[in-house]
Amino acid sequence: MSALLAALFGAGIGLGIWFLIQALQPKPLALDAVDTALARPGQSVASARQARRQTEGPSAKDHIGAAVLRFAQATTFLDNATLERRLTILDKPIERHVYEKVLGAIAGFMLPLLMVGVLATQNVDFISLPLVAIASIALAVLGFFYPDVPLAEQVEERQRSFRQALSSYLDLVTIILAGGGGVESALEGAAEAGDGWVFAELRSALRRARLTRRSPWETLNELGERMDITELRELAASVGLAGGQGARVRQSLSARADALRAATAADFEYRAEVNTEKMVVPVIVLVFGIVLFIAYGAVNAISTGGSPAEVVDVDSP
Repeated sequence: MSALLAALFGAGIGLGIWFLIQALQPKPLALDAVDTALARPGQSVASARQARRQTEGPSAKDHIGAAVLRFAQATTFLDNATLERRLTILDKPIERHVYEKVLGAIAGFMLPLLMVGVLATQNVDFISLPLVAIASIALAVLGFFYPDVPLAEQVEERQRSFRQALSSYLDLVTIILAGGGGVESALEGAAEAGDGWVFAELRSALRRARLTRRSPWETLNELGERMDITELRELAASVGLAGGQGARVRQSLSARADALRAATAADFEYRAEVNTEKMVVPVIVLVFGIVLFIAYGAVNAISTGGSPAEVVDVDSP
């Protein structure tokens, strides 16, 4: 028993040291990549790091996640329809997410064993091995599914950020159209003028349209479907009418930008009200604790037959 615990304890320490080394290992970025990133307006150094990761190919984490993903898909243990849609919106590889799920399962499985190892060093003999096994399996299952919990909130936050940046993009497109620019030049110029991941996605969609010789509103519509942004699909439809049938679209885009800003302001007010309501529960618990603490003296005095003054005034004779 002691040898098994020592082996498990040593394996956990070794795994933790390996992850620590991987996390602390420096990942320098070449100076020419930084110059290339900063030479283009609206592109940050983070974009250059992402491009470098794409050129370097999959890492060891991706290989581990891919192997586990193939096993899960073969055994129909993982329903990845909704998961892939959410990860696509978050621009996160499913292999990396599966790797995090495996880490969570390993951490959950090792936690009871590490606790048993600590208790064994203190000569505690009342440890039940079946109970430890059940706890390890239960925590491993919880650790495996824990990375899926914040995905819905992260997707909602990313879509909210996209809508906020889209309103600014529509304003820029409207300004360029008012200055006499064409539809395609307005779309590309507005995308080049902005910064952040939303404008990077818009630039990528417009660049893909130019390279594949398709209309820009088609790739914008595809981006709206991938990100599940109804406003972007409506923008693509409006721009398609302007580009294909010559419709006047500047007033429509300006109205859509105003509607997006109004929706964003309403969403901010709604979230503020929700957060205010969430604070009611902690305040009630705090007040209940204070009342319980104060009432304990009175209840104790009544039960012992003394007066509250005798209980409170401890220095009286």
